[in-house]
Amino acid sequence: MSMHFGPRDAPPSWFEPAERIPQPRRPALTARPEPSRIAEWGSATCDKIVGGIRGGLWRFTEGVADVLFPGLGPTVGAARRSTKWGPSLVGLNDGRDADVKIGLVGSENLGLWTIFRTRLGQSDLGPRPVWCTDLATVPLGTEGINTEATAITGIEDVKPTDVGRLLLAPPSADARTRLLLRVDVRRRSGIVAVDAGDGVWQRRLFFTVVHPARRGDGHHETYRVVCPVCGRRRLAQFRGFDVCSDCGWLLTQT
Repeated sequence: MSMHFGPRDAPPSWFEPAERIPQPRRPALTARPEPSRIAEWGSATCDKIVGGIRGGLWRFTEGVADVLFPGLGPTVGAARRSTKWGPSLVGLNDGRDADVKIGLVGSENLGLWTIFRTRLGQSDLGPRPVWCTDLATVPLGTEGINTEATAITGIEDVKPTDVGRLLLAPPSADARTRLLLRVDVRRRSGIVAVDAGDGVWQRRLFFTVVHPARRGDGHHETYRVVCPVCGRRRLAQFRGFDVCSDCGWLLTQT
């Protein structure tokens, strides 16, 4: 499956499907998911929840990397041509029955990571990390991938099974499901939305892209044991950045 980005001289819509997607009315969703769905979500790993969109999220990250981090594009392109590996997925709070799933998709070799946060049935209401950016899903815009863009959008056709666990009500097996990814260039953060086949975009995931400039220094300038936001001792440390596996607080070396 290919991802469709809008070139700078694109028509008003960045994604033109071969035919119009049917617009059936979906039954109104309840305010809260059923207890069984909550239990299933809480006990699932990040791979079970977002594993189906891992490839699309990473293809988008690679596509916008050079705009978010000028000069990184050739390195990403060379790695894509010379290696067969796919992106790693790390669930930071797997095994803790977490209501909010926090994890990463990326490459340690490139030092390029996408940190994500998602919650079942709603757009992650309540306190959130500063990198959770509430972007509009429409209109799609026409800026494309270029250095003057303020927001970049990509849309990809996906299988219903790829996005079913992200949704409160799983789509039917023959639904024409789509994935929308949009990033705010200045903040390097964005959203992932899912179309369950009815043409309505549901925001399902927040993400931010990190590429620490000083990731090769080895040691962190400031070693922390306790998260300064939630006060818990579950900081995950990577080369060049720390992220809290409970609340998503992020510290990147510059």
